[in-house]
Amino acid sequence: MKAGTLFGGWRFPLSALLALCLLLMLTGCWDRREIEERTSVVGIAIDKSTTHPDMVLLTVQIPIPIKIAGSGGGKSGGGGKEAVKIMSSEGRTVLEAFQNLQKRLNQELFYGHTRVIAIGEALAKEGVNPIFDPFRRTPQIRRLLWPLVVKGDARELLQAGPNLEQIPIVYVMTMIENGTKTGRLPDMNLGNFYIDLSSKSSEPYLNYMEVHGDDIKWSGIAVFKRDKMVGTLSEDEAWSLLMMSEKKDGGYVTFPYKGRAGELVTVSTEYIKSKKQISFTDGRPVVRIKVFLEGNLLEKTFPSDLFKASEISQLQEGAEAYLNKEAKDLIHKLQKDYKSDILGIGDRLRSYYPKQWKQMNWSQDFPYADIVVTYDLKIRNTGMEMR
Repeated sequence: MKAGTLFGGWRFPLSALLALCLLLMLTGCWDRREIEERTSVVGIAIDKSTTHPDMVLLTVQIPIPIKIAGSGGGKSGGGGKEAVKIMSSEGRTVLEAFQNLQKRLNQELFYGHTRVIAIGEALAKEGVNPIFDPFRRTPQIRRLLWPLVVKGDARELLQAGPNLEQIPIVYVMTMIENGTKTGRLPDMNLGNFYIDLSSKSSEPYLNYMEVHGDDIKWSGIAVFKRDKMVGTLSEDEAWSLLMMSEKKDGGYVTFPYKGRAGELVTVSTEYIKSKKQISFTDGRPVVRIKVFLEGNLLEKTFPSDLFKASEISQLQEGAEAYLNKEAKDLIHKLQKDYKSDILGIGDRLRSYYPKQWKQMNWSQDFPYADIVVTYDLKIRNTGMEMR
């Protein structure tokens, strides 16, 4: 058969054959679903059931488009609690709870717009692997959303109604996003949490939230041992962790000058870097972490002559002493109380010292490692002073 010849001897130009082939490829999207036929879920909360101990309580936050300002709903447009629907359902597993919830809706649930997955503290202490298993498997769930642990019941986070955003859960999302950008909060999204959850050389952690009515507050870090929550770190402890592990400033540093509670100094941290050195003594890891900071004097509640270099040196020494003590207390809590390496020291050992790593059981050896953190802070700007 010659080029351009089809069945029965009919002949077509080569361009017509090419056009026919392209036409066959335009079969459309066979599994498409219009956005109007879906119900978007922006927030998910999972708690232990209060009525059935062997079941989980699933709560979702669903936006109501007609009640969102600017949606064309006229006077019905608004925001806050009125712009969303909160629905709950129980099940023996998370997926079964979703299925039971779907039975009460006229449209298919869609999770491509989900921004927050909140876990109740009681459930987090029992283990989160069964909770996150279905989220690992569905392509709709984004790895960049924020998993959180909520003190008390996670559903309270979805029921809160801060009025600064039209959709309440967006308020939580932007709180975390802006906090990570400014270095005040850990950048622990779902993808990073999965990595730490699967790692044999480090332990995971999540941002920890508290809810009081409509007020939502970041309250530090939830610490995990394997997939179980074992405790929390306060805001100051979380900031110390950020400085030594993620090289983030963690916000302002406020400390008592020369140990006097009534004389406080606040310093910002504009530049930060850290250096880790690891050695071994009789097979025991010896870890030295040096954190270098540069910052500005923002506030002091007592008179002093900052035109004297000695006064600046005393402020720097006071800040270093305060930060060193905070770091020492944090290391003690992680090693002795929680036995959880959320610092990522095991990752460095496994990468740079593979021979020694193979001889260790890091989960058992971490509490006995010799870890010391020291700070070197330089105040570059003290602001204006009156003389």
